[in-house]
Amino acid sequence: MKTLLSPPPEATRTQPSGVLVIDKPRDWTSHDVVMKVRRLLHTRKVGHTGTLDPLGTGVLPICVGDATKLAGLAQAADKEYRMTMRLGVATDTQDSMGQVLATVPMDPAVDWEGRLREELDALVGTHWQTPPMYAAVKVGGEPLYRKARRGETVERAPRRVTIYAVREVEIDLPDVTFTLACAKGTYVRTVAADLGEALGVGAHLTALRRLSCGPITLAEAVTVEALEAAVREGRTDEVLHPDDHLIRDMPRVTVSEYTARRMLQGISPHVSEWPPAEPGAEAAPGALCRVYGERRGFFALVELTGEPVHPARIRRIVKTRAA
Repeated sequence: MKTLLSPPPEATRTQPSGVLVIDKPRDWTSHDVVMKVRRLLHTRKVGHTGTLDPLGTGVLPICVGDATKLAGLAQAADKEYRMTMRLGVATDTQDSMGQVLATVPMDPAVDWEGRLREELDALVGTHWQTPPMYAAVKVGGEPLYRKARRGETVERAPRRVTIYAVREVEIDLPDVTFTLACAKGTYVRTVAADLGEALGVGAHLTALRRLSCGPITLAEAVTVEALEAAVREGRTDEVLHPDDHLIRDMPRVTVSEYTARRMLQGISPHVSEWPPAEPGAEAAPGALCRVYGERRGFFALVELTGEPVHPARIRRIVKTRAA
């Protein structure tokens, strides 16, 4: 007679799902935070939404459970940082965690503040930027930082980056602090290094704090210690936001349960099933839209097509279970 074995605890435990907004500590990697969350919530289905350097602190959205299917959308979001750079010293990592490559005295006869403000003004716009060697981007299937640790330097293709604004500038030479609003893919360390090169004295990043990632702001972030306390005291739901938290600024529609079930079968909604946009949430063809079921809540992402018969194309089914 066979003995019936009890399923492992992970199989019977309700798996958490949602978004944590962590205030990442300095000297932690983004992966360190992911591993911490996995241990605290007892789940493997956890991922970050884009690397924040060990030097950096601040907003790091962490996706758990079904929300991991939306992590890529946060990676593509605009970001805002408060950064401090030091002029006159260049390092191999472009920040204070690397080895000094060169030190250049700053001539006191030069109007450094005037030149700095000119260069900072010139930052706004779209530019070509070459990724640093100490970066997670892959070349030849391997992250650049691994090559850099072996002492290798390889050719990196420049990429176009967009900087929307530079504001709240504070100059206390050799240190310069300012807030930078930018599009995805911008290396803030490289912004500092490029400014130093333009001024002819070199520079490196000494402090970095991410203030926002898309609609996510520092005001809603919790520390790792606060997360530990919430889990220990059974208050995880107070810090775990809904699955759609990362994309709450997208237009939304609510469909009937009949249409929701058809969409779960991969059938794009017919125009007769598609409700009009909610007031203030109208969007042009090509835009992504959140879809909610009448009785199941958020469950899918669609792309609006503008076609007369099938006005929306299913892009991603996020939840198959009813709420």
